Amino acid sequence: MKHPFLTTFAYAKINFALAVLGIRDDGYHELQSVMQSIDLHDIVRVRRSGETITCHCGELSGRGNLAYIAAELFFRELGISDGVEIDIDKKIPIQAGLAGGSSDAAATLRLLNQLYDKPLTAEKLLDLAGECGADVAFCLRGGTMWATGRGERLELLPNVPNIDLVLVKPTLGVNTGEAYRRFDREGKPGYLSRSDWEKALKESSPQQIAALLSNDLEIASILMVPKIFELKQQLLEENCYGTLMSGSGSSVFGIAKDNEHARSVAEKLRKRGCKNVWVTKTVGSEAI
Repeated sequence: MKHPFLTTFAYAKINFALAVLGIRDDGYHELQSVMQSIDLHDIVRVRRSGETITCHCGELSGRGNLAYIAAELFFRELGISDGVEIDIDKKIPIQAGLAGGSSDAAATLRLLNQLYDKPLTAEKLLDLAGECGADVAFCLRGGTMWATGRGERLELLPNVPNIDLVLVKPTLGVNTGEAYRRFDREGKPGYLSRSDWEKALKESSPQQIAALLSNDLEIASILMVPKIFELKQQLLEENCYGTLMSGSGSSVFGIAKDNEHARSVAEKLRKRGCKNVWVTKTVGSEAI
């Protein structure tokens, strides 16, 4: 008899702002970012099965999947070897700047901790998340966060108001490593004002949030995928309050006036030939 699955949503993230301060001694980039969970999500399921880890995720199945790596780290931390099956229903596009792989890894850690009767504290899970990748710790907590370091050092920000979003991804994706290499050659380091962001979030104003949108990687990524700039312009022409590329791209989001406006804009983009368009919204933090 097969064991039942535990199931959870793995929410995507966007960056309301991303500043690249420079290259650190360890070769990574020092960042500042305002990170936000959105309702677009994968569905992750985990159950005990067999004697080894298996991960099913279409073309992304196997040992290279971050969810598989998260399971390996979990069992290493417990000092055991066990069999689990990880099944991922993939909705978040790859190479989009939405942390799809990171969200799956975070969901896997959360589910495994439930499956084994919560042997690890929230702090230890966050440590393991940091070993998986820079965005995994954020995806484990979610909500609205001020991120520094490689993106793994997180501090709470005031909760973002309920914001309706139009999300669109060009056919081409962006390789994160190549985006940073382009930035190193052609970009200029930036800086974010945390106090400005706290004020805008406390006042729950989508317009003020839109006025602060910024992403230092946009220029580099647009050089690789010019469609990013075109989509930003289209979202602004449809009267979104503001628009920005998320992370290293290639996805772009627009802050809509409300759900009806978001649906109208999305439909117009689809009629223009955009295949990857979602109407989504901001969501709050998760319990670890």
